[in-house]
Amino acid sequence: MIGDYPLKPKPMKRILPLMVVLCCPLFVFCQDISGLWKGTMYNDDTKQSYQYEVIISKEKGKYIAFSHTWYTIDNQKYFGVKKLNVRIAKDGKIVMQDASLVDNNYPIPAQKDAIQLNVLDMSSQNNETNLDGLFVTNATKGHQALTGKINIKKVNPLITQSDLVDYLHKTNKDSELTVLK
Repeated sequence: MIGDYPLKPKPMKRILPLMVVLCCPLFVFCQDISGLWKGTMYNDDTKQSYQYEVIISKEKGKYIAFSHTWYTIDNQKYFGVKKLNVRIAKDGKIVMQDASLVDNNYPIPAQKDAIQLNVLDMSSQNNETNLDGLFVTNATKGHQALTGKINIKKVNPLITQSDLVDYLHKTNKDSELTVLK
């Protein structure tokens, strides 16, 4: 207070926090999630980490994506390739959900009704962009629901070896993805 008059806050002090609150969600929508993402998927039930790749492309405002998961049992490499539906939620989370199982060589038949949902946060530090978060699958006849964590980082598909990119090239599915061109 100065004398009998209270100090009035400066208008900028009120406007700046308001602008930050209103604009932060917009920054998430402006971030580019297109590209090749590589890392791991940790299964809470088995306590194992699996190699996990996702490639995302954006065409006419719609995301097109594929995932590739692989693991080794008795020196045999098993994989699954899935097409994904991808969207950015209002809170900025990256949401990926299985659309279809494209190919696999699993030692047992794949559950047709099993759907995986990934809910990921994007972060950047030290010139690396990461997607981290949780995944959950639904319970199916004979299989329980699974949960776990995903940690993937954006990599350059032109200089990084990728089983998913190799698979997409071999099967001509890369024609759906502009990120490979």
